[in-house]
Amino acid sequence: MLSDAFLSRLDSLSLAMRGRAAGGAGGVRRSRRLGSSAEFSDYREYIPGDDIRRLDWNALARFDKLFLKLFMEEQESMVTVLVDASASMAEKWPAARDAALAVSYLALSGGDRLRLVLLKEKGQGNQEGNRESPVLSGRQAFARVNAFLESGNPDGSEGLAAAVRKVRGLKKGLCFLITDGYTEDALAGVLDDLRYRRQECGVIQVMSPFEADPALDGALRLTDSETGKTLDVLADRSLLEQYRRTLDAFLAEIRENCRRRETPYLLLDGREPLEQALIPLLSRSGMI
Repeated sequence: MLSDAFLSRLDSLSLAMRGRAAGGAGGVRRSRRLGSSAEFSDYREYIPGDDIRRLDWNALARFDKLFLKLFMEEQESMVTVLVDASASMAEKWPAARDAALAVSYLALSGGDRLRLVLLKEKGQGNQEGNRESPVLSGRQAFARVNAFLESGNPDGSEGLAAAVRKVRGLKKGLCFLITDGYTEDALAGVLDDLRYRRQECGVIQVMSPFEADPALDGALRLTDSETGKTLDVLADRSLLEQYRRTLDAFLAEIRENCRRRETPYLLLDGREPLEQALIPLLSRSGMI
């Protein structure tokens, strides 16, 4: 759960978007193709959390309701937050949930429409499949975001790519994928699928403290949390060095896949407090 102090820091920030917003109703996402911000377009009813500087007081006097002035260059965007809810995310779930909360808060406070999807392919022990929230808007919906994520359970079998393919109703807009990067297919295929469906993506990779620096020693049996397969190993210095080389190569591959697709990327290292690390990482990645 994010602290009130952290949420206050997010109030001065907004999600970045290179392309044109594709929403229908007015919001505060800027569009490069719709004209000047001084060009009046329409009204909509006030939603708690909107910028009160845009209220039309004359309309309040006439209709006894609060209306917001909208301008031609400003439109809502749809922001979709895809959260990997496979079993491998169990240890990383608090960090993934908080990252999703932060992105959702930025979307709602920025006037965008928001939808969250918990990605979990149906499999052994899991008959649920993907879980989707309704489309949400306005700061007052943040409590619903928190309740939706709190009810999530990372128990999906392997199949991130398949779960993403089954996400329906994606409309042109921003899409944030929060995952540990473990997928049966290369993450590149997942990003290509989302790009094909007109999503401007950002990737937030979550890594647990144990993954970053495994405290292992001696003869061990490791069990895959998604497939149940086991592997007997002798955790000596040589094996740990090999693990770190493999981990570095894995992270480098994901960074390169994102770079080639001009997809902002950040890595949440579980050894760092999330509230201290997230805003600088979001800024450096170009997501805000």
